[in-house]
Amino acid sequence: MKKLLVTAMASLFLLIAGCNSDDKSLKDIEGSADEINSPESEDIGAEETKSAPDFPPAPTEAKDIIASGAGEKMKELQGAAEGKLTTEDFAEMDDFPAENMTVDEIFNGIIEWYAMDYSVVHDPLFNFEPDYGEYGIDKKETKQLNISVLIDASGSMKAYVGGEQMMALAKDAVKRFGAGLPEESIVSIRVYGHEGTGSTADKEMSCASNELFYSPDFYEESSFNEALTQFDAAGWTPLAAAIKAGGEDLRVKASSDTQNMIFVVSDGVETCGGNPVEEAKKVANSDLNAEVNVLGFNLDSEGQKQLKKVAEEGNGKYANVKSKVDFQKTFQSMLAEANAVVRELNQKVVHGMDINNHTIRLNDQVNKLQSSFGEFASEEGSILRMAVKRLRDEDRIDNETQFALSDLIDERRDTIRTYGESLRREKLDLVENTRQEIFKALNEE
Repeated sequence: MKKLLVTAMASLFLLIAGCNSDDKSLKDIEGSADEINSPESEDIGAEETKSAPDFPPAPTEAKDIIASGAGEKMKELQGAAEGKLTTEDFAEMDDFPAENMTVDEIFNGIIEWYAMDYSVVHDPLFNFEPDYGEYGIDKKETKQLNISVLIDASGSMKAYVGGEQMMALAKDAVKRFGAGLPEESIVSIRVYGHEGTGSTADKEMSCASNELFYSPDFYEESSFNEALTQFDAAGWTPLAAAIKAGGEDLRVKASSDTQNMIFVVSDGVETCGGNPVEEAKKVANSDLNAEVNVLGFNLDSEGQKQLKKVAEEGNGKYANVKSKVDFQKTFQSMLAEANAVVRELNQKVVHGMDINNHTIRLNDQVNKLQSSFGEFASEEGSILRMAVKRLRDEDRIDNETQFALSDLIDERRDTIRTYGESLRREKLDLVENTRQEIFKALNEE
C-alpha cells in the first residue's frame, strides 16, 4: 500500500511538471510572436522590402527622346558646372537606388536624371528652310547699309605708332570711311572708355562711359566729322557694353531692307569685366542678322586672340593694322566688301553659277547643323557613361551591369544619329528641289 502511494505521487509530480513545461513553451512562442510583430520589426521588414523608385521607361524613339528634354539632375548640373564634366560632378549618383534594380530600371533612372535637352541642336536643323531670297525671280529688293562704328577711346589709344597718335589715326580712318559710304547709307558713331583715366579710382566711371556721338542717320559730312572732334582717349575698355549698345543703334533704322553691320576699332581687350565675344554672338544671331567686323590696332597676341574671336562669333571679319596706310586700306577694303553685298542684293540674279554657288553654301549649312546634332549625341553619351562609372567606382554595380548599360547608351546615341542623318538628307533634298524650281522659273521667262 505504501509503495502504491509513492508511485501515485511521483506520477502526479511529473504531470504538473509537464504542464509547467508546456506553459513555458507557449509563452516563449507567444513572446517570439510579440517580438516579430513589434513596431521595430515592422520597420525593419518594410525597409528590407522597400521597392526601388518607379522611373518611367526611357524613350527609345528619336522624336520621343528629343521631346522629353533635359533630365532632372542635368538641369542643375548644367547651371552649376564649369568646363568639362568629370565623374566627381556626379556625386548625386551615390544616392541612386541601384541595388535590386534590373539593368533596364537603372538605365531608365539615369536617363530620367541625366538626359540632355536636344532642342538646342534639333530645332535649327528641323526648322531649316533654304533661303534663296536674294536670288528671287520676281522681286527686286533695294538694300541699304546700316552701320554702327564703335571707337575705342581707352587710355592706350593715346600711344604713338610711326610718329602718329593711334587715336588720331583712328579718327582719320573713320572720317575717310564715312566719306566712302554709298549714297543713302545709314551710319552712327559710338565711343567707349572716353571718360576718366586709366586709374583704378576712375574705373567705374570709365567703364560706364559709352556714348553715341553721331545718331543713326544718313551720312552728312560736316556733322559726321564734327562728331569725331568731341572725344579723346582716356580710360578703360568696356568693349562688350559697346557692342551691345551698337546693336541697339542698328535697330533704330533696321528693317528688312537694311544690311546691318558693326565696325569695331580697338587697340585692346575688354577691361571692364564684360564678354565681348558673347555680345557679338548675340547681335549676329539676333533678328538683325548683323556682322561684327573688327579692326585691331597694333594688338599683342592676347588682344588679337580675343578680337578675332569677337569677329568670328559675330559672323564678321578681323584685321590687325599697324600703320596709317594699313588702317585706311583695311577700312576701305571692308567697306568695298559691304558695298558689294548691297550691290548683289540690289540685283536680280539670273546666272546659274550664282544660284549653284548659293546652293553649295546652303548644303554646307545643313551639314554643319547635322554635325552639331551628332556631336551633341556623343556628348550626352559621355555624360551618361560618367554617371554609370560613378556607380561602378563605388561598387554599386558590377562589370557586367556596367557593360550592359553602356550598350543601351550606345543604342540611344545611334538612334539619335540615325534620325539626324535622315533630317540631313531631307533638308538637302529640299535645297535641291528649291534650286530646280528657281531654274525652271528662269527658263520660263
